[in-house]
Amino acid sequence: MPYFVQFLIDNWFIVIPLIVSISVFLRIENVRKASILDPQQVILYLNRKDALLIDIRNNKEYSEGKISQAKHVGPDIELCKKEINKISDKPIIIVCQNGNYSSRMAADLKKENISVFIMKGGINSWRNENLPLIS
Repeated sequence: MPYFVQFLIDNWFIVIPLIVSISVFLRIENVRKASILDPQQVILYLNRKDALLIDIRNNKEYSEGKISQAKHVGPDIELCKKEINKISDKPIIIVCQNGNYSSRMAADLKKENISVFIMKGGINSWRNENLPLIS
């Protein structure tokens, strides 16, 4: 242990930037990440916690099949925020086609202190689990 402490003291010019870099990285990751739910957890949130499910897919993707409880707002963040502002105490879940765009949307919303969940894998994972979609 004394060798490790001596190493840190002798190499302070490396250790300090490393600590700063790690702390900045962790802060960015904390802002970027949203809580991720798998499709089964989404069902629980919809049924037991009366969650708001916001579908941010484009009109073409949405017309190919949708979750019955989903509120379609499209890929516009302002429409998404307007829908979120209508409620106050419900959990909010964002879904897209494959989970990528909802992650970016959730990161943008988190920057504005709006807490949301995203569905892992989006509608594609919902389909893979043979869960119902309506036309």
